[in-house]
Amino acid sequence: MLENKVDSSLHWQAEGKVARKVEIMPTKSKTNVDCGKILHKLPMTFVAVDLETTGFSNDQNDIIEIAALKIKDGQIVDKFETLVNVGYGLKSEISELTGITDSMLENAPSIYAVIPKFENFAKDSLLLAHNASFDVDFLYCAYKKVLDKPLTNDYVDTISVARRVFTGSRTLSAMCKYLGVTNKSAHRAASDIAATVECYFLMRRIVIDEYGSEAEYEKTFNSKGSSSKVKAKEIIAKPEAIDENSPLFGKYCAFTGKITSMSKREAMQLLKNIGGEPQDSVTQQTDYLIIGGNGFNNKKQKRSKNIEKAEANRSKGINTQTISEGIFFELLEGR
Repeated sequence: MLENKVDSSLHWQAEGKVARKVEIMPTKSKTNVDCGKILHKLPMTFVAVDLETTGFSNDQNDIIEIAALKIKDGQIVDKFETLVNVGYGLKSEISELTGITDSMLENAPSIYAVIPKFENFAKDSLLLAHNASFDVDFLYCAYKKVLDKPLTNDYVDTISVARRVFTGSRTLSAMCKYLGVTNKSAHRAASDIAATVECYFLMRRIVIDEYGSEAEYEKTFNSKGSSSKVKAKEIIAKPEAIDENSPLFGKYCAFTGKITSMSKREAMQLLKNIGGEPQDSVTQQTDYLIIGGNGFNNKKQKRSKNIEKAEANRSKGINTQTISEGIFFELLEGR
């Protein structure tokens, strides 16, 4: 049982620059070769973080809320919570989803005031988040923009833990329902991160009981299987799971780099199940190229052939979008 040792929220006055107005559509997403890496561990000490944003694209949309909990030995010892003034009116869809309005952001601090304080709060701590690559990518871009340096913290993704606990949808709402956790204000960062942490510790207990130790759990991610050599033609859809309302229904998707929160086979299977079309490589049919956590060759700083093919498509007027795996999983869940 977690004990909250902090009663007051942290909030600061607005100052500095404001961001530009952008669209909500998921567009190009950067893959970062100098960011931290995902760890398949079950830590008791970490900083859990959740963001609310104006859209999916980490280099074209903006953070409107950050909430974080500092956990030490399984106990909440500090917290960070603030809205972020983006300097323009929010789309109605975002306000409806989050409950955050323009008037709520009017006197909030800008990202230029928030990020230095968040960096001081998190320091070099291990981060934890649900669908972590989404939050990490946004923070990476914010660090580069405000601090002129990358976010290099390693992180744990609770989706990876959830894979070892239950099947089916692994959205935060599905995870809460499965584990009996109440999220009083879904899509508000403070409530979401509190629910995420509670779910994580419940799942951690289940995983330790199942595998016997953290070391044995880690081994399940390190085994060398055939999943990396999976072919799209091997993936067979489950007809009962097809969702014609999914933003990925009928979309052709290729993958490059290592998918960090699950195997490539699992990602392709989830896509196929809802009616998407996984591909082995980018073609002129490709709608999305999903870039995993290792989408670039770190040693040579060289882009993959699939990324080059996607860029070639766009130069010919073919709208092949490159997106991070975090955005892919958001779209997969219909958000």
